[in-house]
Amino acid sequence: MNKAHKITDIQLKRNIVKIYVDNNFFVETESVILSDFDLYIGKDISNEIIDNIRKKEAFRKAKNDVIRFLSYRFRSEWEVVNKLKRKKYSTNTINEIIHWLKEKELINDREFSLMWIKDRMANKPLGKLKIKKELRQKGIKENIIDNVISIFFEKEEDELEIAYQLIERKKHALKLKNIKLEPKYIISMLKNRGFSYSVINNIYDKIIND
Repeated sequence: MNKAHKITDIQLKRNIVKIYVDNNFFVETESVILSDFDLYIGKDISNEIIDNIRKKEAFRKAKNDVIRFLSYRFRSEWEVVNKLKRKKYSTNTINEIIHWLKEKELINDREFSLMWIKDRMANKPLGKLKIKKELRQKGIKENIIDNVISIFFEKEEDELEIAYQLIERKKHALKLKNIKLEPKYIISMLKNRGFSYSVINNIYDKIIND
């Protein structure tokens, strides 16, 4: 049997409303909830309506949290899901939020990956291995990673060229300090930046020959 409950008080302040059911505080939410469910003092409501109000309020809070989270920078789907999990939202609420974000084009893992690589390459050039590792840590799927990597590294020589640009940039910075860039430091730097073994070997052979 679906037990009936009674709305015993509604306190409205600006666009926020506090609703009391059976003389107990039930929920504080946006005032639009009143028209959505046709709520008023003295109305009898079922457990089903109570559950629906709770779900709607959970979605509202989750949406506000997500919008705040996305306001700092673009996020991957995995980052958003984990943020909501840490906030203790239910699986259903999280799925609804992800669906809503995709509909509004507020999350897109391919676009996120392209922006991520572009930003990293502008501020701190990296090799393919490091980029792949960072994108995996953001929960990006392998097919998306392969796709965006192919955009930034169309030819095998592209990664080699980036490595040489990084070396020249480092040489210039150290020259201002009267410090010589040692070969072993170059190789170590390239490894730490995640350049492929073929690129490192190519540069190592050139260093040895020089």
